[in-house]
Amino acid sequence: MRASMQEYGMVGLCGYPGMLGWSRELVFRTKRRGQVVPNGVAIFTSNAHVGTLFHDIAHVWGGVVNGKRAVPCLYDHDLQERYPTRQTGFEHSLINMGYWDPMSCHLYRPNIPPPGISSWTRLRLGWFPREKIRDVDPLSLPAEVLLGPLTDGKSEILAIRIRITASRYILVENRQPVGLYDSVLPGHGVLIMKADDGIDECRNGEAPVRLVDANPDVSTLLGAAFDVQGKSRYVDSESGLEIRLIEKIRNSYRIRISKAGHTET
Repeated sequence: MRASMQEYGMVGLCGYPGMLGWSRELVFRTKRRGQVVPNGVAIFTSNAHVGTLFHDIAHVWGGVVNGKRAVPCLYDHDLQERYPTRQTGFEHSLINMGYWDPMSCHLYRPNIPPPGISSWTRLRLGWFPREKIRDVDPLSLPAEVLLGPLTDGKSEILAIRIRITASRYILVENRQPVGLYDSVLPGHGVLIMKADDGIDECRNGEAPVRLVDANPDVSTLLGAAFDVQGKSRYVDSESGLEIRLIEKIRNSYRIRISKAGHTET
């Protein structure tokens, strides 16, 4: 059977594991032959955008880990209830990751590919090579890292992770128009994310990951990226850490992480 968005009432959904809960004891079987459908179920209209396909299939790929979805939606569920479609203002729910990850927005524009996935989603899917992540110890600062574009597999380091507590950490990535999907980003530069593995879903004003907005005067996080020619410094009030973009070398950034107020000698 084929149905359009108008006939079905929506574009797609992941029925299992879904945002409303699930049970490991629930077994899906086909009606005619009784075949077991393993892992998950996603349903789409015939004209669903590829970003929607990825979004809901990623829920299935991530599965359930320790009783929660490994790859949840990154838009705010409470706001999405008020603005359920693009026509009714869905972008108002994009308060966590904006248009920088299809787990947040599904797509940036209807007639172009979806944006590439963030380092956070890559980590949750197990798609991030361990050797490409630079773990920075807050007790061993200052530190400098040459951060390559996230989609450039030839770069030595593709993400910086700074552990704040057992569950909370800061992620830093460099998004450049490199490759098919990151070529359609809303902008380019360095993204800084605050993540908390203790939060399961994006509701009640909380989220497992959220962008630090370099330019909050620009709506829907379109100006969230830091750059040496714009906002080049971020101080995290929780940890007292400073992240500073020192210089841009072709598509890479030299980034210094230090305690706020630290003076080089």
